[in-house]
Amino acid sequence: MYKKGIYTILSFLVLLGAGCKRETMVGDKVVFVKENPLVANTGLTVNNANPDFTTSNKKAGTAVSFAASFTTEVSWKIVIEGNLSKAVKEIKGTGQTIDNGNSVWEGDANTIQFFMTKDTCSISLYVAGIDTAISSSSLIIKKMLSYHLRTVDGVRYLLVDDYDGNHMGTKGMEGLSADAFDYDNNSFTTIQSQRINGKNSFHIEGKDLNNNGWIFSMNHKDLVEMVTTTDSTKNILSHDPSTFYVNIYVRGTGKTSSAVELKMYEYDIATTSKSLMDSLKKTTFVFTVPLQAKNDGWIYIIDVNWEGWKLVSIPYSQFRVDNDLTKGGGGNHIQEPWKITAMAVSLLSDPQYGNDVSADVDFVVLSEGGPFVPKY
Repeated sequence: MYKKGIYTILSFLVLLGAGCKRETMVGDKVVFVKENPLVANTGLTVNNANPDFTTSNKKAGTAVSFAASFTTEVSWKIVIEGNLSKAVKEIKGTGQTIDNGNSVWEGDANTIQFFMTKDTCSISLYVAGIDTAISSSSLIIKKMLSYHLRTVDGVRYLLVDDYDGNHMGTKGMEGLSADAFDYDNNSFTTIQSQRINGKNSFHIEGKDLNNNGWIFSMNHKDLVEMVTTTDSTKNILSHDPSTFYVNIYVRGTGKTSSAVELKMYEYDIATTSKSLMDSLKKTTFVFTVPLQAKNDGWIYIIDVNWEGWKLVSIPYSQFRVDNDLTKGGGGNHIQEPWKITAMAVSLLSDPQYGNDVSADVDFVVLSEGGPFVPKY
């Protein structure tokens, strides 16, 4: 089965405790506390207890920052932990003072999990040489910034679904098609115990009873916002499959031969952007069986052979056309991402058929100009 070039990004939780004392370290200078008790003149304070990250914090002069001072130069670390999201951010420095010049936070995380709206965050201050926090504070995030229809470092994002109802359409990936043989042995539900962004991820599980590899699919049938958003300057109209990416967070659960298939449906009947939009006003989308027989469906299979979360970003140029002429193999066989009008995420038993398989997925986002990079 054809597949290559998965681009993955792994983020790991950084240990919170300070390490053992050392006289020298490679890299930045580290100054250890040489005596106890506590060396802070003042406790850690935060200048914004309810940050709203939907505004440009630095430009508005309302960036979150912290303050503390010490009797001597120390190496310090501020650890921000989201109690709901489990996201973590660390800010480090060396000196006698922490202020808005060295401790600005814009809502980003060091972990693969994002911070979330209404996240109650615990803030702890550590200094090198003392294993426990010397001061603490807290804040509650009023609102987080959305990546939907945002451009960051020249890359434009379009959120398909985050399984919280904050997708770009009115329905998100709610359409379901299932193998009749496997129907009584599959499950799909939003869960809060595992998530990347927002409150939920989506758990998919089932057994391939008839050994055909496919268990069920979640469908986004009206993915026409790529060409019909209200603000035409924010439309994704990419003509380059090598710089158009499909991005998804996938969590492996350890079950053998679990796989997630991504399928993008193009409306090949259209010849121009205008004719595409005109056609979409008159027809049901390419997810219908008759239209699939006239258009291309492009596929990429992710073998989930790991445990835990990964961000998987695939350039559209590495998708292959569906071999079935009735289900998305009847178009012109030319990759044209600007013609995409539908999408499906499927659970497969692959590469070995017949298995009991599962995975969690979250934050499906399309990007034009490069892969998704979580950055504020």
